[in-house]
Amino acid sequence: MSLLGSATRRRRMLRKAERPDSVPLNLVSMIDVFTTLVFFLMLTSTSVQTLRAPRSLTLPPSVSTQPPEDMAVVMVTRDTILFQGEPVMSVADAEADSGALLAPLKQRLLLVPQAADPNDPSGRLTRGEINIMADKDLPFALLNKVMTTCGGDAGFARISLTVNRGGSGKKS
Repeated sequence: MSLLGSATRRRRMLRKAERPDSVPLNLVSMIDVFTTLVFFLMLTSTSVQTLRAPRSLTLPPSVSTQPPEDMAVVMVTRDTILFQGEPVMSVADAEADSGALLAPLKQRLLLVPQAADPNDPSGRLTRGEINIMADKDLPFALLNKVMTTCGGDAGFARISLTVNRGGSGKKS
C-alpha cells in the first residue's frame, strides 16, 4: 500500500508543479506596503502648504516657525502692486500718492465679501485674513501704505507679511 500511496502522491506533486497558476501569493506583505504608502501620502499632502513667490521678489528672512495660512494675497513687486495676481496699480503711482491709503487698492479690496470673524465673540463682520508679499528692498513707507490700506476701511482682521523661513536676518 505504501508503494501505491507514494506513486499517487508523486504524480499529484508533478501535476501541481506543472500548473502555472499554483504560485502562492503573499497578500500580507502587499497590504503592509500599500498601508505604508497611504499613511505617507496622507501625512505629506496635509502638512505641505507653501506660497509661491515669483522670481522677481526677494523676500526678507525670518526666524518664525509658524506656517502661513491660505488667504488673499497682495503682492508688491518692484514695479506693480497686484491683488490675487491681478495688477491694481504701479509702485510709482503708489509712492507718488501723498495720502495714507491707496485708493485703487482699497477699491479692489472692498470687493472681497465680508464674513463673521470666528475669533471674535461679538461676531463683527470682517473680510478675513490677508497676506502681503513684498520685495525686501521696497521702502517701508510704501509697505506701510499697503498695510494701512488693507487694515483700515478695507476691513481685514489680520494682516500677515510673507518672509523666507529660517533666515537669520544677516546678509551673507
